[in-house]
Amino acid sequence: MMMSLANILKNLSRRNKLTVLILADLWIAFSCWVVFGPPFSFMIATNFESSLITIIAQNYLSFLIPFTLTFIFFIYSGFYRSLMKFFDSKDSILRALIGSFLFGFSWGAVYLSQYELIRTDYLATVILQSFLLSSVFYAFLQISRDVAGLLIYPVKNRVHGKPVLIYGAGAAGNELYQSIKQDSSINVVGFYDNSYQLKGTEINSVRIYGKEKHIKKLLEKYPEMEIYLAIPKLNINERRKIISSLEKFRVAVRSMPALHEVIADEKKMAEMQDLSIDDILPRKRVRNSAVSFDKNSVLITGAGGSIGSEIVRQILSGNPKKIVLFEISEINLYSIESEVLAIKKAKGISTEVIGLLGDVKDTKRLTNVITNHKIDFIYHAAAYKHVPIVEYYENISEGIKNNIFGTKSVCEAALISQVKKVIVISTDKAVRPTNIMGASKRFAEMIVQSMDARSSDTRFCMVRFGNVLNSSGSVIPLFRKQIAKGGPITVTHREVTRFFMTIAEASSLVIQAGEYADGGDVFILDMGEQVRIVDLAERLIYLSGRNIKQDGVGEGIEIQEVGLRPGEKLYEELLISGEEIKTPNDKIFKSLEDYPSEAILHKAEEDLQNAISDNNVDMIRKVLKDHVEGFTESGI
Repeated sequence: MMMSLANILKNLSRRNKLTVLILADLWIAFSCWVVFGPPFSFMIATNFESSLITIIAQNYLSFLIPFTLTFIFFIYSGFYRSLMKFFDSKDSILRALIGSFLFGFSWGAVYLSQYELIRTDYLATVILQSFLLSSVFYAFLQISRDVAGLLIYPVKNRVHGKPVLIYGAGAAGNELYQSIKQDSSINVVGFYDNSYQLKGTEINSVRIYGKEKHIKKLLEKYPEMEIYLAIPKLNINERRKIISSLEKFRVAVRSMPALHEVIADEKKMAEMQDLSIDDILPRKRVRNSAVSFDKNSVLITGAGGSIGSEIVRQILSGNPKKIVLFEISEINLYSIESEVLAIKKAKGISTEVIGLLGDVKDTKRLTNVITNHKIDFIYHAAAYKHVPIVEYYENISEGIKNNIFGTKSVCEAALISQVKKVIVISTDKAVRPTNIMGASKRFAEMIVQSMDARSSDTRFCMVRFGNVLNSSGSVIPLFRKQIAKGGPITVTHREVTRFFMTIAEASSLVIQAGEYADGGDVFILDMGEQVRIVDLAERLIYLSGRNIKQDGVGEGIEIQEVGLRPGEKLYEELLISGEEIKTPNDKIFKSLEDYPSEAILHKAEEDLQNAISDNNVDMIRKVLKDHVEGFTESGI
């Protein structure tokens, strides 16, 4: 019988569960009022000679008014949003207490006004009775939730569940606990919070620890323990400090989703995720600064790529008149267009969104698109950027066509259509390049500089930055996959260092740099200090709760050195020559860099075109070496 009732309740929709809950609360309120309010009081006073139904009919207002007030409070305070599962959260308990006392004492007020019982002796009795009614109503609310919770979410044996320590015993930590406590696969063994006020206290009989030695002891007792971070309000520097302090314990650390994701129902509170790589990098986070595109139309090439798609998202928040997504990949275009349309609908944005297939090497197609849609700004993110792939003998010609002549086509189309600004995405690999990809990007930069010199209406600029975390080809997703498989993690060389920045940070700075463009500018993003790739790998291993296997000996994840790939540098640079010139943003600098005359550049372009036609890779290399400063095909 109980099992069938539990199954019926469990299979109800959220709306129906809520209806059952409200009806149950109505019955509880009515029963409490009958027993502890006027009905039984009158019956006792008349030696049970009065009819219960008659008494209820005579005193219905003393129930109806308190009930109405109480349930209006419950509904508008959000009391019913949590249902039974989270009734023992602090907010739900507080709302239940307030509602119960509102019910009891509003009954007392109505009862007194009905019978004009203002004399002191009656007043004290009614106050006492109101308090009793409130207490009993609250007690039965609690009991009803406990029973319903046990029926719908039966507590299972969690002794063998994964041991978890929740870091943070505040509101977020408590909510996280409420979200996961019914999961039999998780055993919350404690909270950790160094707040003096919480020292030695408990949450739902779960102890709060406050010293690092307690973490060590828990790990001795639960070697497989993980730590769940529940500290969403901390700034990034404070989070990094905490994460660094946990690294020495060799314990897996996971984090709650961002609050805005939970609020937007994109993720659940209990949907723990890997630490953001931004939590691990030893540098300050770049602040996102909004740029207005009001009444302007913007075109993004390579709109479906990792950088291009983020530029699209951020530009959308600047309220442009129109965004044109230009992409050669049908699936990438579909993906970003669907996402942007969903964001637009959810936020009520009026921006027109156009998804167009096309190749950046097709100048005529680009010109038609730019002219037809009256484009004001172009962000050119379409490029081949994977060094080993472009370096492969049979791919070199395609890399040159896309990166150099694709960029030229975009610039020429912009000139013809008198676009206001063109912002070209470049790379640190363009500085004294050791690979074809880097050399092609530097050659493209020179074309952009030359185009700007020819134009009086359209402003051209480039933005140069280093590795973007979690973009396609980034080492971070690769490292995470390798750790999940038990290793090994592969690095090309233990001394390889790279600049790192998140996709969102890089895209934000690219958009801001466009605001400062005077023409022909080479913008350089302050990427912070270079980070050794092997150090990044080690931190990821430790914060995954694993050890590092040394020279193939012991347990843990092995880090294997596989050698530099073709065209790969030990370190990267951002500045070719000259000085960095400050801009209004301390994370963005200008660099004044020389480039060949238009005639020399035009001859080099012709030579490249001829070499591509003949698939003469040696000639391509020679032209690039002759015209790209510092280009040497060395892996170091």
